[in-house]
Amino acid sequence: MQNFLSKLIKYSIYVLVFLLPLFWLPFSFEAFEFNKQYLLFFLVSIALFAWLAKMVFIDKEIKFRKTPLDIFVLAFLFVAILSAVFSVDKTSSILGFYGRFSDGLIGLLSLGVFYFLLTNNTQINPDGKANGRGLSINGIFKVFSWSIFFVILFSYFSIFGIWAKLNSAMEIFPRVMLQTIFNPASGSMEGLTIFLAATIVLFAGLLLSSRPQDSNCKLQNIFYSLLILASLGVLIIVDYSLAWVVLLVSFSLFLVFALMTRSFKEQVSRLLLPIFLIIIAATFLFFSISTVTIPKEQVLGQGISWQTALGAATENVKSGFLGSGIGTYFYDFAKFKPAEFNQTPFWQIIFDRPGSHFAEILGTMGFLGLLSYLVLIGMFLIISWFLLKAKLSTFQLALLMAFLALLIGQFVYYQNTVLAFTFWLVLGLGAVSRQGLIKEKTVSLKEMPELSLVFSTLVVVLGIVILGLYYFGASYYLADVNYQKGLTSSGQERTEKLEKAAELNPRLSQYRLALSRVFLFEAFQEAQKPLERQDEIKVQNMVARAIGEARIATDLQPNSAVNWKNLGVIYREIIGIAAGAAEWGIRSFEKALTLEPSNPIIYTELGKLHFALGEEQKAKDYFQKALEKKPYYADAIIQEAMLLERENILEEAITRLENLITREPWNIEAHFQLGRLYYNVGRADQAIEIFEAVTTWLPQHSNALYSLGVAYIAKGRAEQAIWAFERVLGLNPGNQDVIQKLELLKSPPEPEEQAEEDSEEEIENEGEDLGEETESESVPEFIPEALIDF
Repeated sequence: MQNFLSKLIKYSIYVLVFLLPLFWLPFSFEAFEFNKQYLLFFLVSIALFAWLAKMVFIDKEIKFRKTPLDIFVLAFLFVAILSAVFSVDKTSSILGFYGRFSDGLIGLLSLGVFYFLLTNNTQINPDGKANGRGLSINGIFKVFSWSIFFVILFSYFSIFGIWAKLNSAMEIFPRVMLQTIFNPASGSMEGLTIFLAATIVLFAGLLLSSRPQDSNCKLQNIFYSLLILASLGVLIIVDYSLAWVVLLVSFSLFLVFALMTRSFKEQVSRLLLPIFLIIIAATFLFFSISTVTIPKEQVLGQGISWQTALGAATENVKSGFLGSGIGTYFYDFAKFKPAEFNQTPFWQIIFDRPGSHFAEILGTMGFLGLLSYLVLIGMFLIISWFLLKAKLSTFQLALLMAFLALLIGQFVYYQNTVLAFTFWLVLGLGAVSRQGLIKEKTVSLKEMPELSLVFSTLVVVLGIVILGLYYFGASYYLADVNYQKGLTSSGQERTEKLEKAAELNPRLSQYRLALSRVFLFEAFQEAQKPLERQDEIKVQNMVARAIGEARIATDLQPNSAVNWKNLGVIYREIIGIAAGAAEWGIRSFEKALTLEPSNPIIYTELGKLHFALGEEQKAKDYFQKALEKKPYYADAIIQEAMLLERENILEEAITRLENLITREPWNIEAHFQLGRLYYNVGRADQAIEIFEAVTTWLPQHSNALYSLGVAYIAKGRAEQAIWAFERVLGLNPGNQDVIQKLELLKSPPEPEEQAEEDSEEEIENEGEDLGEETESESVPEFIPEALIDF
């Protein structure tokens, strides 16, 4: 049994080191981080239980290696726990923000446990090799290097389209593998290059500290050299400047340390490797030779990242100490992003990660979290500095260099699962490699049966807790599998899959949010049917369920602006169906505004609702506030023009829309509203020109087709009017108003004259309603993504 548990610890760690950079599955909503987090927790929990069971039940003694870093690791983890306890969103803090997953407390604690598993179970021989068959630093490096080999190989397959070519012959690969950005280590090529930059530094360190006289070492050095060259190839193709920055700064710092300590005075030629890599990094930082087009990841800029984090950390006293809560950067960004961000092309995106891991720690864990993290890093570097001056062993130099690269990466990029795992791997191996600083504590349980009973009970309880977590983990995973299937299905199957997801994981607001949109979509689909086929009770039930699911989402995640905006949109869409919907919509958007005060969309939506209630002055105030947050915001300008129309200031309304179209010539809504106003002031020819352009760009725009038909009638162009109304009827089967118009246009005698008379009679009434959406246009799209504003 002792041998079995020892092997279980060893191979759990080896498998984790090998598989984590490679692991992904296509069954969940997010293929990479979600599955890596599951693998991390599963293998760490197995190794932890085996380690404790071996000590308590087999060895009958508690052995613990104490390193100088342990207390600082525990302090950082303790602050993270406190941050999660007092978080603005405990679900995101514990599990990680949905869609990102790598920023939660469970993941961080798993990495902390992994650190202690390394320090207590890895051999501490100077050469890093194991005594017997135990876990060794050298073995870990070998496993890790082979994992990186396959990461690079798979990435090249994606870049050059090999997966797609193989799939065209066999059709066996998931769709995600066919993208040029596919790589198993990260959801983006930018994340891959930051990871490979750190591994280049690691392997360069291993080469610099190797022993050429060892034949096995020669073969290993050849392999490391090939990995460095292959990684550089990926960096050159992807051409992500921050990866070159990581390489340039890392090797520059190393070169400074080497010259100051004269560590290579007897082998100075070895410094040619870092010098060569510095030249390579500096060259490609400023010059690109890549001819492969790869989609770029949109990473939040450093300025906005730190500005947002500082705003979150200074919100109140609690935030100053513990931040908004680990895993809640989405909350920080929504609430504290500057209004200037609205001038960028990505202003509608709510970023759930900053451009710097240090900025994220400040915002989500406060100054206390950042301080504890900096102290941990500082202690590692201080110890390394003194060891560097003395004489680093084979692996200590490589680990120090890799640690520096990972730190620089954390300054310029966010932290994903692979980067976080590599950081804690290097930290743990770095701590255990300093054998002279390690103290081993032993507590014998043989002579203390009472203490043995206590520890045995604790291990059993821990095993039960782990099994319970496995059960919930399996349930949550199945929930996400159903959610993924629901998003790719339609009709009744989509609803059933999403309901199953919510049943299996009732604590996740994203599932409820998606369900609310599906029910609203189904309600409008039913309402779109001809009157004789409509089921009013079904429509009411679907609307009620949409509201109910949206409200549950706000209860589960009350500090998510997205959930409140979703609820507000649902109330806005059912104003004509449910009494008091406008007032409830206003309350929902007002709550969203407290969570995202710089979003012009929310101000505009509030203005629309007050406009619908006839409160023109309040509507005007909100539209003005929207334009203060984002000058030239098209929707707010269109709404102001409609306000001017209601006040009968038509020429000014027309001027505003004309100016808007000059700035945004492809804005379909602005064109449509301008055409409507042209018609209402008697400029039918200009209206026809506008409506024809809109129907060319968007052939299914029912309102534009309908308006075009009315304008054709006004100009006596009956045949063209018939064509337009038939198109409208095809999009809106059973619409009685359109049917009547077609009957008048087609009925003899003198259909044109009769239709024109009817048209003149209706234009006065139609004029106000010409911009109202027909039923097909009012059906909202089913949009599952929760990070993009409506």
